[in-house]
Amino acid sequence: MSLVTDALAAVRQALSLTRDVAELRERLGELAFEVRDHDRRITRIEALWEASVRLGAVRLERKD
Repeated sequence: MSLVTDALAAVRQALSLTRDVAELRERLGELAFEVRDHDRRITRIEALWEASVRLGAVRLERKD
């Protein structure tokens, strides 16, 4: 019976690992979405920063 018990334990462990992998895959998808969202936000902030730096430079040139 030990062989059957060991086989059942291995099957249970394989099923558990399958569930864990599925959960990790789902979480990884969520994280990838969040990273893309952060990337878009950072890109917008960089564009605003660049525009404000250029506007500041133009204003400084006009004062001279």
